[in-house]
Amino acid sequence: DSTALTAIQQGASKLQENIAPIWSRWATFQPTDEVVRLVESGQFDVSEEDIRSNLDQQCEIVFDYINRSNFHTQFYEAALDLLVGTATMKIEETDDETNPICFHTIPQKGIAFEEGPYGTVETHWRRFEVKARLLERMWQGFKPSQKVKTMIENKPNTEVKVSEGVIYDPKTKRYYGALWVDGESRYSWTEDFGESSPWVTGRYTKVAGEVRGRGPAMQALPDVRSLNKAKEFVLQKAAIDLAGMYTATDDGVTNPYTMVIAPGVVIPVGSNNTNNPSIQRLDTGSNLALAQFEIVELQTAIKLALFNDLRDPAGPVRSATEVAIESRELAKRIGSAFGRLQTEVLIPILKRVVAILTRRGLIVPIEIGGRDVKVKFTSPLAQAQDSEDLLSVQQAVQFVLSTSGPEQVMMAYKTEDFGTWAAEKTGMPAELVRSDMEKQQIIQAGAQAQMMEQQQPMTEANELG
Repeated sequence: DSTALTAIQQGASKLQENIAPIWSRWATFQPTDEVVRLVESGQFDVSEEDIRSNLDQQCEIVFDYINRSNFHTQFYEAALDLLVGTATMKIEETDDETNPICFHTIPQKGIAFEEGPYGTVETHWRRFEVKARLLERMWQGFKPSQKVKTMIENKPNTEVKVSEGVIYDPKTKRYYGALWVDGESRYSWTEDFGESSPWVTGRYTKVAGEVRGRGPAMQALPDVRSLNKAKEFVLQKAAIDLAGMYTATDDGVTNPYTMVIAPGVVIPVGSNNTNNPSIQRLDTGSNLALAQFEIVELQTAIKLALFNDLRDPAGPVRSATEVAIESRELAKRIGSAFGRLQTEVLIPILKRVVAILTRRGLIVPIEIGGRDVKVKFTSPLAQAQDSEDLLSVQQAVQFVLSTSGPEQVMMAYKTEDFGTWAAEKTGMPAELVRSDMEKQQIIQAGAQAQMMEQQQPMTEANELG
């Protein structure tokens, strides 16, 4: 049955659509609360607006390079692996000036990794084969031995067995990589990757004590096997119904051991009497409706496990409210996994991309996840989670408004900050949000205009008097 194959592809598309949508900026860079407090204290000759504007420009450059790379095609392949349990991506720096970033989804076959003391994947090892002519292109600075050099020159398409590893040094807090050819006692390539690893491994979810993850496809595996067996039985029944099963009597004329039933064949029989025929079709009637009910039930369970039950593309057009409810439902079902994917996949990808662009001089040095910058995710799934906060605030304001009036709302809540808070929750660009200074200027201008309106009647009265 093809239900599982179709469902996992659609599930991977939905996972990508809600976590890292194609050609969109699914994260923003914002200053931490500590930096905001330092700026408000006046210790730095810079405003919070300047910091946010600068970080917004940095974020725009980062996602411009991400969107122009092969990230979206490779992330879809990684999403397929994530639904099974574990996905690994490699982020490489190329020699292309216009597109310096390249993503590769690494198959789990032949790769091993280990966790650090805090549950994060720190070390990766891989054994695989690569054509000799690609060695120097894939690893810049590759130093071949004389044997490998001869192979590159004379037999460039020969598959070479190599082993690659990236380890984390807790003393220097840096990642180091090495590559060696099997059978050689020397490193052919080494690299200092700095504070970001080119390898990113994420687990959809995992059980305590295990290193590799478990995804919804593994949870649906019993239903997939049962569905395949049910389909096998149905196909066997269909073959029996089409071709038929027969009983034959060995009456001296009909030989059931050599008889062949085929179109245009004459079969000698002793009797064609309907009461006692030499050959008779066997009645194999059964309840196919029960089998079809079981098949539909198993298909529904597989689709439910792989997030194919939320929206029917062939169905009627849905309203914005229905779409928002669907997003919230998906956020509830994938919430715990989304938190893990943020930590293990999305943030490490941003750290590596920022490190590459900083080394190339394309952006100014910034630190992701440190005291200067925090990462705010604005993907549809993250927005669905933030919409719960917006809905809670809206309900609280409406309750106070209906029970106590607008005066109590103004007294109980900082309504002047609602707009800025809502902009942060929805991921609105910084250039569209007014700063505190701009707000004060508007308030002062409004107050001056109100004072002038109040003074105008008095001035006219004095002139008439």
